[in-house]
Amino acid sequence: MIYQRHMPREELVAAQLEMLMQNGRLAAVSVHLVGVVATMVMFWPYMQVPTLLLWAAGFLIFLLVRSLHMTSALVERRQLTRPVRLYWQLLAGAAVTGAVWSAGYISALCVIPSTMQQVFLLMIVMIAAFSLGFSVAIREYYLVYIFASLWPVAWWTLVHYWDRPYNAIIGLSLLAFIVLLIYVCDQTYKSLRNMISLAWEREHTAQELGDLTVSL
Repeated sequence: MIYQRHMPREELVAAQLEMLMQNGRLAAVSVHLVGVVATMVMFWPYMQVPTLLLWAAGFLIFLLVRSLHMTSALVERRQLTRPVRLYWQLLAGAAVTGAVWSAGYISALCVIPSTMQQVFLLMIVMIAAFSLGFSVAIREYYLVYIFASLWPVAWWTLVHYWDRPYNAIIGLSLLAFIVLLIYVCDQTYKSLRNMISLAWEREHTAQELGDLTVSL
C-alpha cells in the first residue's frame, strides 16, 4: 500500500536554501552591478571621484564575496550540513546589501540635486522589485533586504517632511510600496514552497510505485 508522504521540514529548508543560492549568486551581482554603474554615472559630476570610486569598488568586492560564499556553500552542500548557520549568513548579507543603498541615498541628499535624487530613489526601488524574482525562495531573505534598503529611506523622508518638497508623499508612497512587496513576496513564497513539496511527494510516490512494481 502506498501512503501519502510529506516532505520533512529539514529537506524543505535545504531545498529552499539551494534554490536561493543557485538563482541569486549571479543574479544579485548582475542587478546590483547595473545599479552601481548607474549610480556612478549619476553622481560623477557632483561627488569627489576618489570617494565615488572607493564606494563602488568596496560594494562590488562585497557582492563578489557574497557570490563566492554562495558558490562554496553549494559545493560543500552546507544547506544540508549547516543550514541554520548558512541561513543567518545569507540574511546578514542581504541586510548589508540593502543598507548600502539606503545609506547611499540618505548621505547623497545634500550633494546631488532633487531631480537626481528622485532618479536614484527610483533605481533603488526597481532593484528591490527585480530582486523578488531570485530572492523569494527564502521569504525572510527578501524581507530583510527591502526593509534594509527602503524602510530607512521612507523613515528619513517622513521625519524630514518639512525640509524638502514632496518628502511626505515620497515616504508614504514608499511605505505603501513596501506593503505591496511584502504581500507579493508572501503569496509567491507560499506557491513556491508548495511546488517544492509537491514535486518531492510525487518523486517519492513514483519511486515507491516503481519498487512495488519490481516486487510484484
